[in-house]
Amino acid sequence: MRLEIQCEDRIGMVREALDLFIPHGIDMRLVEVDTKRRCIYCGFSDIPFSKLQQLLADIRRLDSVEDVKTVMFTPSEREHNALYTLLEALPDGVISVDLKGNITMVTELAAEDLNVPVLNLLHKPVQQFIKGINVSKDAWANPRDGMSKRIRIRNKTLLLEMKPIFVSDDEGVTNPAGTVIYLKSKTRLDRQAESLKQAPDAENYLENYFRPAVMKSEAMRRTLLQAKAFAEVPMPLLVQGEVGTGKRDLVDALFQYWQKHQGDREAQLIVRHARELVREDINKLDKMSGWFVIEDIECLDEQVQLDLASWLSRHPGESTSLDSNVRLVSLSSLSQKQLSNSETLNKTLYFALATLALAMPSLRDRKEDIEGLIQQVISAQAERYRLPVPSISKGALTKLALYSWPGNLKELQNTCLQTLLTIKDKEWQAEDILLPENNYMVDMALIDDSLEVTVKQWEAELLKRLYPSFPSTRRLAKAVGMSHSAIANKLKEYEINT
Repeated sequence: MRLEIQCEDRIGMVREALDLFIPHGIDMRLVEVDTKRRCIYCGFSDIPFSKLQQLLADIRRLDSVEDVKTVMFTPSEREHNALYTLLEALPDGVISVDLKGNITMVTELAAEDLNVPVLNLLHKPVQQFIKGINVSKDAWANPRDGMSKRIRIRNKTLLLEMKPIFVSDDEGVTNPAGTVIYLKSKTRLDRQAESLKQAPDAENYLENYFRPAVMKSEAMRRTLLQAKAFAEVPMPLLVQGEVGTGKRDLVDALFQYWQKHQGDREAQLIVRHARELVREDINKLDKMSGWFVIEDIECLDEQVQLDLASWLSRHPGESTSLDSNVRLVSLSSLSQKQLSNSETLNKTLYFALATLALAMPSLRDRKEDIEGLIQQVISAQAERYRLPVPSISKGALTKLALYSWPGNLKELQNTCLQTLLTIKDKEWQAEDILLPENNYMVDMALIDDSLEVTVKQWEAELLKRLYPSFPSTRRLAKAVGMSHSAIANKLKEYEINT
């Protein structure tokens, strides 16, 4: 529990306040004075509410006390946690040591480099864990200059940089207070540079939201073309697609694209699930500015459907953006046919919501995009979990391309993450990727008692399945590691239309 006592800055104020805790038998754990805010902060274990009420009353009766209240944390606790969060976000491991060379703070990334848990590092000599540091006790006590050197830990080369910490006293004189050590890795620096190159251009939004590598399929190109055409039209928009196809991501990108072109920085993107909506939410639409997104529109309460239909009737599709400040966007995993025939969704409402309809294609319809999506997903995951970006063999890519992906992007992300966390420091092979039983492997039996005939039929089936993902003889030849002419002859032999 934390108390904030706001009071005048006078001699004896802290003593008088702390004396009040003694009769209540409270064991103080923290005392902090903030002269800028004119506050005293006290920390102690939780006490019964009745005792707390009495304590607060006693403190308020003190001379010069203006207010007292409970708070979640003190300013120094907030600053300490903010600093630690900032350090954890850095691409380098960070260690702080005191004037004796003992570790006082260490980030998870630095602990990972040293292969020692954080708790086992604290208050221990840093030289116990980094053998390449040869610093005397006097040098720790009086750090004056920085130092850079290459070291090896667990067969990994790191760049170690040391910088002294100085604190100014009341006279403005700087005094040594310790040393900060940075552990830099070439792998991490390369990963950061790669992430910077691959990150979407924030100034172009939708144009660069989908990279060329994931826009090779005709289905995805058509969706993006429609999305840009629908972006600036204020009519209701329905975005439909199977579970996990990335409908929310598309809406986020579309909103940013619209916001950039409209120049309306105050507009908001508000997302709510249909089950959460009540009549009052519909009544507030006229006071909103931006896009109001309803997920799983088919789950709307019957009364809310009537209220929403009524609201839409007052805002016809022909209205301009000047007539209404809010645009209604609905999402659904059901097909448009299912929605229009649904017994739970009012038909009048459905056709009003589907004034403009945008379909997010499934991965089955985006086979040409699979390789680019995989690279995009594992690059983002490797950055998040601070792991090297793995290379992927042709066999592994083929296995992933042939899978049907009933869970779409979400399932692809799950599969990539599981493989990334378990297969480290080597190229992914087909056997490394664990997928559910899938129809890409057909039951094989000897045909006409001939191995040659059987192999040819299996090869023909495989090439038929691969061709949509690599729709040219040159691309298919490169994917399977054969010459262009050999693949062209096989496609002709198996009558696979090119």
